[in-house]
Amino acid sequence: MLMVDFDRLRRRQAKSAPVEPGEIFLRLPKSPGFDDLWSSQSDALKQWYSRRNERDIVIKLNTGGGKTLVGLLIAQSTINERQGPVLYLCPTAQLQGQIIEQSQRYGIPAVPYVTGAGEDLSEEFLGAQAVMVATYHALFNGRSKFGVSGAPGGSVDLQGIILDDAHTAFSNLREIFSLHIKREKHQDLYDELTTLFRTDFAQQGRQGTYDDIVAEQEAAILEIPYVAWANRADEVRQQVAEIAASEFRFVWPLIRDSFEQCHALISRDQVVITPIHPIMDLFPSFTGCPRRIYMSATVADDSSIIRTFDADSDSVSTPISPTSLAGVGERMIIIPELTRLNKSRIPQVARNLAEGVSKIGGAVVLTPSGSGAERWSDVATVCQGDDVASAVGELVTRSSNGPYAFPNRYDGIDLPGDSCRLLVLSGMPQGTNVYDLYRATVLEGSGTINTSLAQRIEQGMGRGTRGGGDHCVVLLLGKDLVGWVSRASNLNLLTNTTQEQVRVGIEVSAEIASVRDLVDTVKKCLARSPDWTQFHADALADATSHPPVDKASLRVATAERRHFAQLQAGYSPKAVAIIEKFVHDNEDMEAKLKGWLLELGARAAHQAGDTTNRDRLQREAYAYNRGLQRPSQGTHYTPLLAPTKQAEHIVDYVQQFALLGGAVIEFEETADHLVPAATSNQFEVALKKLGQVLGFSSERPEKEQRVGPDVLWVQNDQTAWVIEAKSKKQSKNRLTKEEHGQLLQSAEWFQTHYEGVNGVRVVVHANAFATEAVTVGDTMALTLTKLGELVGSVRTILKELSSEPMPRSTMVARCESRLDALHLRPSQMGDHYLTPFVVQKTQGAS
Repeated sequence: MLMVDFDRLRRRQAKSAPVEPGEIFLRLPKSPGFDDLWSSQSDALKQWYSRRNERDIVIKLNTGGGKTLVGLLIAQSTINERQGPVLYLCPTAQLQGQIIEQSQRYGIPAVPYVTGAGEDLSEEFLGAQAVMVATYHALFNGRSKFGVSGAPGGSVDLQGIILDDAHTAFSNLREIFSLHIKREKHQDLYDELTTLFRTDFAQQGRQGTYDDIVAEQEAAILEIPYVAWANRADEVRQQVAEIAASEFRFVWPLIRDSFEQCHALISRDQVVITPIHPIMDLFPSFTGCPRRIYMSATVADDSSIIRTFDADSDSVSTPISPTSLAGVGERMIIIPELTRLNKSRIPQVARNLAEGVSKIGGAVVLTPSGSGAERWSDVATVCQGDDVASAVGELVTRSSNGPYAFPNRYDGIDLPGDSCRLLVLSGMPQGTNVYDLYRATVLEGSGTINTSLAQRIEQGMGRGTRGGGDHCVVLLLGKDLVGWVSRASNLNLLTNTTQEQVRVGIEVSAEIASVRDLVDTVKKCLARSPDWTQFHADALADATSHPPVDKASLRVATAERRHFAQLQAGYSPKAVAIIEKFVHDNEDMEAKLKGWLLELGARAAHQAGDTTNRDRLQREAYAYNRGLQRPSQGTHYTPLLAPTKQAEHIVDYVQQFALLGGAVIEFEETADHLVPAATSNQFEVALKKLGQVLGFSSERPEKEQRVGPDVLWVQNDQTAWVIEAKSKKQSKNRLTKEEHGQLLQSAEWFQTHYEGVNGVRVVVHANAFATEAVTVGDTMALTLTKLGELVGSVRTILKELSSEPMPRSTMVARCESRLDALHLRPSQMGDHYLTPFVVQKTQGAS
């Protein structure tokens, strides 16, 4: 029986391969449910086609807005036009598999990158017959099959690269370029390196913190002072080289010639050596590629694309972005801290809800760390590493509903439809690697870090809705996360649609008075109740606009990249000049970021052998940002300004929050650390914050200046509290002569810098007893009991000011009244909250 030969008929009518993406799409065979492009996809493709000869182009689409299809169509267009290989990159192997599956469904030829030294690159890919889909690590590694500068074998002449989830690639590339000397695996080398640099931390005044880190008693991260690192970099290089071939084969070729331009970071479990920025010149397939398309989420800051890939700043500043709601899923956001539920019951209520929802659909918990995930282990299966992909597969194939808890997986997983009907964000996202955590600490509270946090929160919430027809309930848990989202300045960093969904969530949460209310509200979303779906649709109807471009952050990233290029080329003086000029031309830049940049300039000056400029720049850097390395020579101390209107300052604090009650939620996180169980650092940070909430000027001179008290509260132009914190002492322990001597030295420092101001000597202490050797004089105790009362008084004021919307004048008047009633005026606080120390003789002494 003769059969119709459709292949022969197709070849007969074959035309030249189309180049315009829309025409390519029209020729694709359409599977069920795959009918047409969304308007946002069509618009993005048209704009890209008109600009396709630009080397770097950023395309922003909503999470679930069809980025994969857009990327595949661009890849096929480039193959058809330029007749050369095109690579599609994504962050994880799981996403690589998903993209291959989607390409098959769309009918776009694609082949996977196959790992293994014996596996050659696909002939279909090299012959421009199919796009290759790979992880970032496939292209960017020291033994890349696509070629590495200086290595034998040449490089692949790529004609196009699609970089999916480009906004998350900074961490991926950072890890690819980072050499990890892990304590559990390389104990001897870890010990040698930490011992080698111990005296350098002593000179920095951080020997105590350093010793605690090495003793595994402190989770902080310290950078080895760059002067000490530069002086010993070659020695360290030789030590690492002995095991590099077997232990660091993929990263060693990338950084072995650039140790002097690296950060060296020490944590309690590893030493990390990582370049200031990824060295992209090592990959000619990338640097020589004429078309690089960065598929990004609709967050405002794409500076990481410049920092990571050295992309053209002009192109990045003019992204292709949608104005439609295509791909925006329906999210019912609930914030239990804003409900009228008993706050102590919220953790258990959330667990019960996760168990309940998992009977009908997937339930997933995202946490910032493994320890955070373990706190859910009573109701959820904790998955890390390769187990995450297996769990996601079970959710997607509907063989399991969980609940599952995934630590630090805010991107790189897709959970469409019933695979995720409840998504819990439990706690504030953190960095994904040691460098990210270090940078977040040094730049804490800056716009740069807040934008990064907004991106991770946005991406986390997007895991459960993967298209416009999808829906999911999202719980935001944790005082740190809710406090952050509560601030108006932070909320504004989210996309317009997410901002609106959070505002809806605030309204919905305020209406929930009981567990039954909560369950019934969740059911409204899951059961597709028309009153909820219409309410949500109406709220989002006008939340469409181009996401803003943060051009200031793009300029900063460009300056950093220009500086690094000169440093790598050996032109250190030019690197210094770039930083100095940029800081001078941008005087309104945030202080912490200005300090960060000036330290980069100081590093370059040291590399140039210019110690005079190095020391000057480091002093300036440290003056702007106390989280940086302390200069070798003393710094000038600038006294705090005395506040004049206490109530006004407190109201200013409350009005920073878009959420009614947000100030209270953030304050509760501070209060949680004003207890003996907190670390010394946590306690001092919280004590400083307490002073600021009280409307005082507050700082930590001992940490920031290497001299002075643990905490200083300047209450007004007449009074200040000079505070030493001894929160870790046992309840029966007395104040010792040595501890009191520290306070007396701090008081002398205070009088040197605050002439005419009464510095009240205060020790936070379990009790008000001192040993016989102490001459207590006017020293006062802020006992833990009285500290708890003080915290309670501040909480009372914040609750009253946040209880209902009110004019600012009314808020200030109410605050003035409560300050008097709760004894929180500077003139009242000493008499009410402080207790004179008394000498308690040792039992049995005559």
